[in-house]
Parts: sequence; structure tokens; C-alpha cells
Amino acid sequence: MHVEVVTDPGSDPGSDAGSDAGAPGDRNLPGGGPRRPRDRVFALATPEAAVVVTTALAHRTPVEGCGHGTGWYLRRLGAHLLARLTDRPERPIRDCLSDAIAETAALHGGRCDLALHGTPTASIVAVRLAEGRVDQLVLGPGTILTRRDVGVVALSDPARHHHAAGARPSIAADAAHDTTPCRGVHTIALINGGGAESLHPDHRPTTIRILEETGAHGLLAHIRAGELRTASAHHPVGIVHLRPV
Repeated sequence: MHVEVVTDPGSDPGSDAGSDAGAPGDRNLPGGGPRRPRDRVFALATPEAAVVVTTALAHRTPVEGCGHGTGWYLRRLGAHLLARLTDRPERPIRDCLSDAIAETAALHGGRCDLALHGTPTASIVAVRLAEGRVDQLVLGPGTILTRRDVGVVALSDPARHHHAAGARPSIAADAAHDTTPCRGVHTIALINGGGAESLHPDHRPTTIRILEETGAHGLLAHIRAGELRTASAHHPVGIVHLRPV
């Protein structure tokens, strides 16, 4: 299995490009303390599973009720979800997400008020390859593209602008999900953040072609070039490229 992971936090509107890249600390503090832009996206992948987690909060929205920060939340949630996907291959993928959200919430401790609206939230795309099948999940503005013998198929969350993982495990039941056979799969692309938002449905075959020919870095460059042409926001992007070899 070929595995490729690329993340790009994007720029922070309202500040000089990269101005907070060297800011001290690794936290979104109440009141808008320093934040490193890399905290906006996190991705992990193995030959058996892949996860891309992107912040669902606006770039300048201060985190309330949690002193750990968005980066801490994305890393914990992503790592817990990947662990559940690989440790329990028989468990439904939405149940794995519910478990990961509950485990992450339990780590906050008594000093965090998870009932506040501004606590960290995330959009999630995840894939698991196990026992001859491909399990897929999307919660929020992400997309999974799969090139099969029959062509390119996509999985997205129809309510992507209303869904985000936070501290409530039951949100996992709202995730879009699918299970298909591994047979006939040539390429899987997990795209989260601004990359998914910028992909028009008619461009999906082209997106897969670019990924297969130039890799995840080439697809990221293509997405960023499109943003420059349209003067759209430089959002965080996470891409995982899986290809059986």
C-alpha cells in the first residue's frame, strides 16, 4: 500500500502571512492568545487506516472553555480515531468515531467547560481497509474520492456546514459513511478543509489524475493555485493518498 500524507495550515486572515508561525506556545487561549497556524489541520495514516482532522472554528474565533487549544484537540481526536479503526476492525466506523470523541472529551479534565459554544470542534474524514472492505466516513466539509474500475466515486457530508465533532459522541451518528469491497479500488484520496470545499463535482476525475501523476504535494499546489486565481481564502488543507501497489 502506497501511503502519502500532506498538511498545509494555510494563512491567517487579518495578519501577515506566516506571522504567527513562530509564536510561542501551542494553545488557543481564552481571549485569543497565541496560536500556531499548524494547529488547524492534523493527519495520520497507516496501510490499514487514515484520518484527516481539520478545525471547524473560524481562524480568529477564540477557544472558550478549554485551555488545551485546538491543536491539542485535533491531535488527540485524530490519534484516538486511528487507534479505534485499527484496533477494532469489526466495529462500525461511526461507532469508532463516537468512541474517539468520548475518549478525547474525557481527557479535558474538570477545568474545561465543554458545554461552551467555543470549545474546539473539527471536521473529519476517515478510511479503513480491513477484511476485504473499505469503510469510509465524512463529518463536515470533507470529501473522499475513490477511483474504482467503474470510475471515480465521492463521499461527502450533505449537511457539511452544520456538522462538526466536539465533545458530544452522538454527533457521529450524523456522519456520512459507506462500506464497499476493496476489489477494484485503485486510488483513495481523503481531502479535508479548504481543499474539499474548492473541488467542483465535475473536477473529481481531474483531481484523481493530478494526485496519481504528481502526488499529494502536486494536488496541494493545484488547490492553492486555484485559490490564487479566484482570490479565495487560504484555508487549511489535509490530504491523504492511498494506493494499493
